[in-house]
Amino acid sequence: MPARRQVVEVDEASNGTLAAYNAIIETYKVIRHLGLGLYSSEGLTEAQLQTLVLLVTNGPMLMRKLSDALLVTPTNITGIVDRLEEKKLVRRTSNAGDRRATIIEITPEGKALQERVSKKKSELVQKALTTFTKDEQKTLRSLLEKFQREVANSFSEQSSLKLKA
Repeated sequence: MPARRQVVEVDEASNGTLAAYNAIIETYKVIRHLGLGLYSSEGLTEAQLQTLVLLVTNGPMLMRKLSDALLVTPTNITGIVDRLEEKKLVRRTSNAGDRRATIIEITPEGKALQERVSKKKSELVQKALTTFTKDEQKTLRSLLEKFQREVANSFSEQSSLKLKA
């Protein structure tokens, strides 16, 4: 009979872990869905907004660097930049030292749009957080930071195992 009790405790622990995992995934889905709706209402895709964010954060960038930062192929970044350029949100310039390299820079219109969308998204999240007490916000932040560290550690451990194999 004691062995059966241990099985139940393991199942409860597994269910707790699964429930926590599902809560994280569902939270991500809600935030992403709201974000996609917000970007879409401004005529942007998620990749286009991420490109604008990178350009605001880093300043003008080589297309190759944008491609690497967004984890997309050179063909994909060309399409993203084409559409942003059509909307006059970015502009291409040639690199004086290497004519094959293209530098992408954000226009004032692109910067204003990125700031407006980021502000709206931030306001939505902040509004949701106001329903939490200061202690709950602190606990949530602490738990999420711990979770991020553990996930990063798990991935780096798994990557190092693959390299050894």
